[in-house]
Amino acid sequence: MIYIDKATNQPLYEQIYSTIKQDILSGTMPKDQVLMGSRKLAQMLEVSRNTVDNAYGQLAAEGYIQAVKGVGFVVLELPKLELSEPVTADAEIGHAQVEDEAIPPLYDLTNQSTTNDLFPKNLWKKYTLECLELLDREEKLTSFQDKQGEMVLRQQLKTYLKQIRGVNCEEDQIIITCGIQQSLEYLCKVLPSEKNTVLVEEPGYSKAVQVFRHNGYSVATSPVDEQGLNSSKLPKDSKISGVYTTPSHQFPTGVTMPIGRRYELLDWARKNDSYIIEDDFDSEQRYFSKPIPSLQSIDREERVIYLGTFSKSLSPSLRMGYMVLPRKLLNTYLEKFQQYNSTVPLLNQYVVAKLIETGNYERHIRRLNNTFRKRLELFLKEFSVFDGKIRISSNGTGQYFLVEFPEHIDQADLIERALKEGVRVYSTMQFWQDKAECPPNKLFLGFSKIALADIPDCVDRLHRAWKKFL
Repeated sequence: MIYIDKATNQPLYEQIYSTIKQDILSGTMPKDQVLMGSRKLAQMLEVSRNTVDNAYGQLAAEGYIQAVKGVGFVVLELPKLELSEPVTADAEIGHAQVEDEAIPPLYDLTNQSTTNDLFPKNLWKKYTLECLELLDREEKLTSFQDKQGEMVLRQQLKTYLKQIRGVNCEEDQIIITCGIQQSLEYLCKVLPSEKNTVLVEEPGYSKAVQVFRHNGYSVATSPVDEQGLNSSKLPKDSKISGVYTTPSHQFPTGVTMPIGRRYELLDWARKNDSYIIEDDFDSEQRYFSKPIPSLQSIDREERVIYLGTFSKSLSPSLRMGYMVLPRKLLNTYLEKFQQYNSTVPLLNQYVVAKLIETGNYERHIRRLNNTFRKRLELFLKEFSVFDGKIRISSNGTGQYFLVEFPEHIDQADLIERALKEGVRVYSTMQFWQDKAECPPNKLFLGFSKIALADIPDCVDRLHRAWKKFL
């Protein structure tokens, strides 16, 4: 029996539809049962015939009933679903334990995100409204985007990168992407196909390695020392398509490649007919000296592919980065991606372009640098509680540093003890392809997600966790 309540806000046809659907699912209305005619049901329920027709039409569209000529609507047979085994009490307990373990620590010393107060929220709101009006006037709100990204952002980036990082390029060499990993995905399609090996730093950015491997590249490693990648020791291998490097702020050791090695690296690329993939992920953020010019800025033979991102300066949730391609690779890109459209939201591109154009992006970077410098300085000061038994590795750049313990200490124990005190620190093992070569007495600590006022308590908890090891 169908009941409807005319006093509720739910449409009448939905009430009829829901009741019949439930009767079919429960078996109350079996296969081949003929539904009451729409005219008769409408009279019985005192509703319009259109209301019943709408309900029947929805049920038919979803495959619960079917119109049969000369008969009316009949119920269709529904396939029976195999049900999985019911969850046991033990399984429920196990799930609850997993949830308990997933409770976040009080302090997460990551460099993957920042505290919310650092995002330029008011400016973003202001420019979002302005850019919406602009896009509406230009009738761009409902159009596809160019595969390289919006020209307005590429023009601003060209000027900004030249001024801040010394990058030499034209707007047509810039491609807006969803971040470093998408940039690398594109590169895997445009690098010379006959060369199937990529050289990476050891230790280095493991997510980049994953992209190369997923695209069928062999990955070879080259060790990093106190001056970064040792250019003079790179192999002469005709199968090496490119070398992925972070010269201005090596990840994760933090060292800077000096000018001599940079010229050696460029010379190696020329002689080996290979490309250099320069990941300049956070080099704007330098606290005690001027930023080091990019490797691309001294490249005269177009061997450097320059990668950048807004994840560290604005937010990783924006999913926005960029790459600058040498002319030869640009032609390959244009050919292979001819039918593609940009996947970066149009409005976000215009807002970031506005931030750069007005100078507010530079001011935002200076604000970030001031904040992160204070955080780093306070960490360095508070770590004096360890009486020099822990060595901190940082050159005043970026949003992280490494800590080194006496050789007999294992990082797994350090991580576990810190977590029990409510602080999450990170293993350096993730940055090594050859895990056996990773020093077991080093940890990775980021300070982008912790407020300045929380640092003393954080270090105090680390001291409690680690003092027995020292």
